[in-house]
Amino acid sequence: MNLIKTTLAAFLLLSLTTLNSAFAAPKYIVDSNNSVVNFSTIKKQYVVEPAVFEGVTGSISALGKVEINIDLSSVNTNISIRDQRMKDLFFKVAKFPQATIKATIDMKKLKSIRYYKRMEIPAILEFYGVSKKIKLDVLIAKVYKKKLLVTSMKPIIINANDYGVPAKNLIALSKTVGGLSLSDKAAVNFVLSFAHK
Repeated sequence: MNLIKTTLAAFLLLSLTTLNSAFAAPKYIVDSNNSVVNFSTIKKQYVVEPAVFEGVTGSISALGKVEINIDLSSVNTNISIRDQRMKDLFFKVAKFPQATIKATIDMKKLKSIRYYKRMEIPAILEFYGVSKKIKLDVLIAKVYKKKLLVTSMKPIIINANDYGVPAKNLIALSKTVGGLSLSDKAAVNFVLSFAHK
């Protein structure tokens, strides 16, 4: 009898573990080659300088848990020395290598999309060691039933002060361009391509 109970307990434990793993497993994976996060900085109050992060990874689980990781060292302004200065002086990538967006999406709504649908999704942005609530206004399009394309409908305005980025970081960056004033705010947009797992 004890052997039967032990066997049943082991079977139930294994079943639950397998079930949990299935729910936790990614349903969609970010296609890094076709995904990008871009932002614009403002210099001298009117000069807009665009940049992108090309190292974007992440997934959507079967339960709708979304996690997007942005490699801050992948910043690309098309000027290599500027890239290095941003990584070293502003982002401090040696200590804070990435930013992360976490959210939960209603998988029933996602499944019900025939062509495309606009959604507002509450999320958490983790940046520079600080987590803040943000809202994602996105357009989600289904592509060939096996892929999703998620694009921002409105930019996310990121204020460096809100995330505890020291003013001295911006000052140090400013000194490299002759002391020109740099805005501590940036407008962030994204295009994320997801492949069905």
